[in-house]
Amino acid sequence: MISKRVLSFVLVFLLIVSPIRAGHENICRELLNDMIAKINRTQSARYFLHSSERVKGKILRADSQVKLHVKPRQIYFKNNSGVEILYNELIDKNYALVNPNTFPYINLKLDPYRSIMRNNQHHTIFELGFEQIGKIVQNAIRQSDNNFGHWFTYMGIIKYDNRDCHKIFFEYPDYKYVKYTVHSKETIQSIAEKLGIGEYRILQLNSNISYTDFIKEGRVLIVPNVYASKTLMYIDKELNLPVYIKAFDDQGFYESYELYNLKVNINFTPKEFDKSFRDYGFN
Repeated sequence: MISKRVLSFVLVFLLIVSPIRAGHENICRELLNDMIAKINRTQSARYFLHSSERVKGKILRADSQVKLHVKPRQIYFKNNSGVEILYNELIDKNYALVNPNTFPYINLKLDPYRSIMRNNQHHTIFELGFEQIGKIVQNAIRQSDNNFGHWFTYMGIIKYDNRDCHKIFFEYPDYKYVKYTVHSKETIQSIAEKLGIGEYRILQLNSNISYTDFIKEGRVLIVPNVYASKTLMYIDKELNLPVYIKAFDDQGFYESYELYNLKVNINFTPKEFDKSFRDYGFN
């Protein structure tokens, strides 16, 4: 039998821990809601990006510089191999201008959704920035329902890029693959947005489908029930924006994105999204 002394200790412990857990849960909810609100108010950003993605069993890494304007959508991207990408929907909504920085040293007009630009990439250039992250987090919060306090954990303040950041850990214990029946006029993109799971996963798990074409109505796809089984996130304390994200699935590490020297709501000049800008290498 449990002694009165032990029972008293247990009761005291529970009384102490329960408010702490509840307090952390409230902090976590508030931080994520503030982050999503800030994402919706962010109209432009400039940052350096270190990305790591698991593709066909290998970890592919890249360092890039990014300039982004949300509406209208304007993007300048340059990676450590010297490849430059310029997209400006005011000039051309369907194609991006690409400087491959290799033979034959000419600019290419490419569809961001087609295989050349999507090859070995988890995301298109349109997922640069924060909107996609906000949608994924919103979907995870919605699915957590009454389990929010068990799935989301606030882990305090951490230093990242010489700035104070909130550290949040998400773990979904019931991560699994489920069946999804395709509706009329659905694409990988529309399904990924609806389920909050990412386009690359759908392509990875199902054969004979493309990124842009309609999938046959009634086809049964295999998809994950949430984006990731575990996610570690740092939210910049001052900016209220995610600057570090590391995601895992049933195979282990899946992807990570690390943002450095982040500046937001910048007044870019129109020339910064034009191929003639002095700092760019487009010919």
